[in-house]
Amino acid sequence: MDGLYVQWEGEGKKGLTLNTRAINIIWGGDGSNGKYWKRSIDDSSEFVELLGVYWLEVTGKVPLHLLSPSTKYCLFFNLNLTSTASGWDTYPVIFKLHLLGNRIASKEVKLSEHMDRGWVDVPDGGLEFLAPQDSSGLLTFALYEIECEERKKGLIIREVKLVPDATSNITV
Repeated sequence: MDGLYVQWEGEGKKGLTLNTRAINIIWGGDGSNGKYWKRSIDDSSEFVELLGVYWLEVTGKVPLHLLSPSTKYCLFFNLNLTSTASGWDTYPVIFKLHLLGNRIASKEVKLSEHMDRGWVDVPDGGLEFLAPQDSSGLLTFALYEIECEERKKGLIIREVKLVPDATSNITV
């Protein structure tokens, strides 16, 4: 995962920020030639913009050894919706988190509620999880919407953040 994340520390706990090259975007591979997603760079970061798909699926995984054991975390997608974004009114986007193969958190979010808000961390309050004492294995996460038959566009993803709760130090 070299070059795909920035690890930082606050109050003695490890935090992690994944860039867009660390996530898997369905319909976003090199062969799509910018047909569905466009990768761009601004002054401070790289981001991907959804140009148009019916079926949205973004996934990723993080080795647990990159996190502080026995620490509560919140996972967020940092995203923005362009002024021409559409397809986000009918069905919610589902954010899901699995730890060692077990679903531990899931939230449904109407992305249309985040129009014209600039860069936001979604879902509100994050997806909460407790990093296990045993740091072997993976944390996997997803953002998807596969029910709506309306074309979706205008979603921009900048990064995925795993933020530790500085007050957390729970023995598992």
